[in-house]
Amino acid sequence: MNRMTSPESNSTPYRVLARKYRPRNFSELIGQDALVRTLTNAINSGRIAHAFMLTGVRGVGKTTTARIIAKALNYTGPDGTSGPTAGDTSDAWIPVPPGC
Repeated sequence: MNRMTSPESNSTPYRVLARKYRPRNFSELIGQDALVRTLTNAINSGRIAHAFMLTGVRGVGKTTTARIIAKALNYTGPDGTSGPTAGDTSDAWIPVPPGC
């Protein structure tokens, strides 16, 4: 048995729970209400900062939040229009290398 596969099915690769259940947009973030409100208001008003500093101990969602911010700022809709959005970005396709 390979370490990267589950014992039930050798065809399905193992995925860490944090990646399996990682939120994909601002509305799915839990426990980050102030951050979501601040970023949503900044995007909606068009006053986006040059940088964001995300700090905290392990497991608080810094990387997940950074990924959601990147998707929101680099959003291109299905009709080809692009620009920052605070809405749903689940229809956006951003290539992610395997293992990320």
